[in-house]
Amino acid sequence: MKNKPNFLKNISWIWIAIWFLILVVAYSIISGRLHEKNNIPQLCTGRICFTVELARTEDEQHQGLMNRESMPDNHGMLFIFPKSDLQNFRMKNTLIPLDMVWIDEQFRVVRIMTAQPCIADPCAVYRPEIWAKYVLEINAGIADKYKIVEWSMIRFKNIR
Repeated sequence: MKNKPNFLKNISWIWIAIWFLILVVAYSIISGRLHEKNNIPQLCTGRICFTVELARTEDEQHQGLMNRESMPDNHGMLFIFPKSDLQNFRMKNTLIPLDMVWIDEQFRVVRIMTAQPCIADPCAVYRPEIWAKYVLEINAGIADKYKIVEWSMIRFKNIR
């Protein structure tokens, strides 16, 4: 009779250990997914954060949003240039109208222009005539919808 309670004690410790391991594994999986989700590059202003694709290289910047037929309203592309300059843009082979938001080194919006799609040359060149280090492209009308105006402040999340 005395052996039975010891046997039950051992079984209960085994079950506790198994449940502990299950919880540790589940926590690791969940925290890993949260960590991945938190590393998504975002650009935020006022009431909205945009999930952004980053265009850092010349090839990425040249490709931009060419040949895309649509883009979710809370997404965009952020062009990151090595230094501030007069960043001119063309809409060659861009199929959707875009708001172009020029941002300076202090993360202030310095110019906003709405650009129309262009399939064939000659395509208009969008010249902000003000220096910027970053340019955000989002769907046309989104800047007005979320009251993004010149001198609005921008925050980067997970963008280095």
